[in-house]
Amino acid sequence: MITFLIYMTAVMWLCLTPAHVNIPSAQKILFHFHGVPYNIIPFQGFSIEFFLNIVMTFPLGVYIFLFNYRTPFERTILYGFCFSLFIESNQFIWDYLLNLQRLADIDDLITNTLGTIIGFSLMLILYQNGWRKFLQRLMLIRH
Repeated sequence: MITFLIYMTAVMWLCLTPAHVNIPSAQKILFHFHGVPYNIIPFQGFSIEFFLNIVMTFPLGVYIFLFNYRTPFERTILYGFCFSLFIESNQFIWDYLLNLQRLADIDDLITNTLGTIIGFSLMLILYQNGWRKFLQRLMLIRH
């Protein structure tokens, strides 16, 4: 639980504070609402940011598995999507209120959800292929 709280704190810091690092992103056609940029057109271009979002949410899928390995795959997708929607909508709101220089982006919604799915899937594969006893030591709910 402690590592999960540290992970969530790190993700919130990375996503909901002013941009500390300027990672080059793909050129995109952006829309604006009262000066706040957002992107609703998916896959206009790929950059390192695309892959970093997958890496950032990969642990969420791992934690979902460790909290309850019986979580249905569809629910894992929903958790990843809702978590990403929370981040993106908060980036939009806080940029509107405080000009944090953040961008709400449909690509982030997709890649964050994908990262969660990949993390959960990898844990499921490991669990079914010889790592069961090791992983059970890390789980909150045991078989």
